[in-house]
Amino acid sequence: MISLIIPTTNTNSDYTENLVTNIRDLYPNEDDVEIIVEINDKVNLGTNYNNAVAKAKGNKIILLHNDMILSKGFIETMDKHIVKNRITTYTRIEPPIYNDTYPGKVLMECGRDLLTFKADTFDSIYMEENLIDGGSQLFFGCYKDDYIKLDDTTFTPPAMWSSDDDLHLRYKIAGFEHKVSSAHVYHFVSKTSRANNDYQMAEQQSNIAFIKKWGFRNSQYNKVYKTCYVSIGNNPGLSSFLNTFSTSTLEDANIIVEVNSNLFNQQDQGYVMQLSDIIYENGEVGTFELGNLKIQVKSLESFEKDLIYLKNN
Repeated sequence: MISLIIPTTNTNSDYTENLVTNIRDLYPNEDDVEIIVEINDKVNLGTNYNNAVAKAKGNKIILLHNDMILSKGFIETMDKHIVKNRITTYTRIEPPIYNDTYPGKVLMECGRDLLTFKADTFDSIYMEENLIDGGSQLFFGCYKDDYIKLDDTTFTPPAMWSSDDDLHLRYKIAGFEHKVSSAHVYHFVSKTSRANNDYQMAEQQSNIAFIKKWGFRNSQYNKVYKTCYVSIGNNPGLSSFLNTFSTSTLEDANIIVEVNSNLFNQQDQGYVMQLSDIIYENGEVGTFELGNLKIQVKSLESFEKDLIYLKNN
């Protein structure tokens, strides 16, 4: 059995009803395809996903959004492409609302809402079955036993959007394979998650929460060191920025960074954002300077593997 996970709220319930009807039209046998609709306005996004997955009876799960329509053959293809120790992202066909593209996202106008949806256009889309490298966000399937839970403690409202990046990073550190399947859906885009104007603030707060947890936003090596930044000078705004990147107290840190806040510039900001990669590539214990940063490396021990599994797993 495959369990389809649809966490949602009471917002835009017509999309949820449409998706359930769409699934049952394609897959009427409830012993083969289980639908779990988790409606809860009182918990955050991560908790809603985690609670829904916990109820799944299938050995494989697929996370969906309520504003989707499945293509014919979606389950059959995903069933083949979901294997142990792999995160399998399915492909979304989306209207050109957000024009960025990457593996797993294809732009094609098939309608902006249920009233304008062009079923014939969507049904005519042919995608040759394939499996390529990549995958991101919460559009994926895996074995239920491989689901390591969204971090619903760090990424709480308004800081909830980066929980998907956090989850995929944890999977990568754990050694999971990431693939994108040709199995596809139509995604109307943000009928629930961006239904109000607060999402921009939520995205900003989410990025801050991600950095506070990992010490970086984007990294080549994904190394987490116990780092503490110390601002030398009088610049309260800079101190707040540096605190975001600190992953340890001064007493426990194995990397201490003294920053001359009176001379801090854009190049120094770049050093801070890439410091974990710089330390990993340097690979030496000792003290060195980068621009207006004085960096003391006491130990090269890293702790990223301690962040893979949540404390309540």
